[in-house]
Amino acid sequence: MTGSASLASAPWGGLIVEFREVILTMRPHADAELIERACDVAARCHQGQLRCSGDPYITHPVAVATILAGLDDVDEVDDQTLCAAVLHDTVQDTPYTMAALRREFGAGTAAMVADIMALDRLRRRPGRKAAQVMATIRSADTRVAAVKLADRLHNMQTLQFLPQAKQLRKAREVLDTFLPLAQQLNMHTIRWELQTLAFAALIRNQPLRPPRRRVIIALDIERSTSRPDPVKAELRTMLYELFDAALRSAGVGVRRRGQFTDRGDGLLALIDPAEQALLFDLVIPVFGQFLTSYNASLPYSSGQDRQLRVRAVMHTGNVHDDDNGYFGEALDIAFRLLDAPRVKAELRQAQGSLLLVVSTDVYDSVAPLGPDGADHTASRGLITGEVAGHEYQGWIHVPTEAA
Repeated sequence: MTGSASLASAPWGGLIVEFREVILTMRPHADAELIERACDVAARCHQGQLRCSGDPYITHPVAVATILAGLDDVDEVDDQTLCAAVLHDTVQDTPYTMAALRREFGAGTAAMVADIMALDRLRRRPGRKAAQVMATIRSADTRVAAVKLADRLHNMQTLQFLPQAKQLRKAREVLDTFLPLAQQLNMHTIRWELQTLAFAALIRNQPLRPPRRRVIIALDIERSTSRPDPVKAELRTMLYELFDAALRSAGVGVRRRGQFTDRGDGLLALIDPAEQALLFDLVIPVFGQFLTSYNASLPYSSGQDRQLRVRAVMHTGNVHDDDNGYFGEALDIAFRLLDAPRVKAELRQAQGSLLLVVSTDVYDSVAPLGPDGADHTASRGLITGEVAGHEYQGWIHVPTEAA
């Protein structure tokens, strides 16, 4: 262990002491002496190296470990993970060897650092595809994936110090690779921070087409990631078909809505704002009816595994797009409301097949009364989501199915 006198005299001593206090505050049972020793080794290895911001390089691995220590939605983060986060660039970027790392911190931490390096090499390989990178990361130790996500989050927090072209490339890489990964690992805190930073970088750094005001409807299938791949594919196909049928039954054709966008476990539909009331009063209830009919038609033997239960969100706002897809704060708000833990819990307890979250902006315009003066929904309460430091609210509803 680094002696206190030696530590105090080191240029990075204050940083390590502060880091130790933060770790113990966040994780009182952590092996602070082990993590402090890893920080001291990393600081010695990276001594003299600077980041693009001009900060000493050691501030980066310390920040990555601090992000991980503060996560409440990742049970797998342990002392080994925090050590690997602190040491993740030492072998790759300094004379420090894997043999020395294994000798000083054990085979487990060394294996994690080796896996992190392997993922970095894959990501930089020419011609690699986002799907290939994601598949490789998913097959790795969950703790390794968590380190990579925290690493990218801190890099996005300091993105402004990079050239414009590199900022755009990294922002797109976040949307294509890291957001789906964070969603699959249920690391929602990192996911939302990454998404907000990526959208901000895209808006800040490239010429944009004029934003278009759209009704945003996003649908997510309950428990999709836990099902076998053939079942997931079947449910996604059915989700597309049923929602398309609900839109067509109300006369909302492709010209009024454009093509659906795949969201992995669901879909995104952007629709002309003139259809907002129609979507709430007719399309969503019809879609709920279609879901109920589909589930009722399933054979009893396979019904439970193939039940199609859906969370939906409805919000209206300005949407940006470029050649790679859609982005913007309005989408961020919609997705944050859709993924609120309370919404997921309400769907698990609901008897129906569909739960809808309506942002307060939309609610004030179309709810709770439909054109016939009848209450078309049953309110389940108000929820709040935070995007870029601002709070946004939405109402949870169980839509009444169309007759």
